[in-house]
Amino acid sequence: MEMTTTTPTDDCAVIHLKGKFTIEQIEVFKEGTVPIIREGMKTVFVDFSHVEFIDSSGMGVLILFMNSAKNLNINVILYNLNKDIINLFKVAYLDKFFIISTSSKLKTIYPGIPL
Repeated sequence: MEMTTTTPTDDCAVIHLKGKFTIEQIEVFKEGTVPIIREGMKTVFVDFSHVEFIDSSGMGVLILFMNSAKNLNINVILYNLNKDIINLFKVAYLDKFFIISTSSKLKTIYPGIPL
């Protein structure tokens, strides 16, 4: 999995993921998100547009990231998940835990953020 991060504003970060989010890539995600937590962002958007698959380890590290962010009052929003990943989140009831949206909906709420 590839991971790139942009910070379009001082209090917002956008994480772009590409590929398969599996046990082999959780360290990449952890290492890439630590600076975001430390920098005191208010909102973090995670772009799943190019994520083909996520396994239980990937979901687990997302939950850890979400919990760390919540403890620091950071909002985490996942967007552009494919249908299979959305269904997986629904089966695991994670759609109740995460904010899940689409870039088109988010652009109306956050018009200045390039998603």
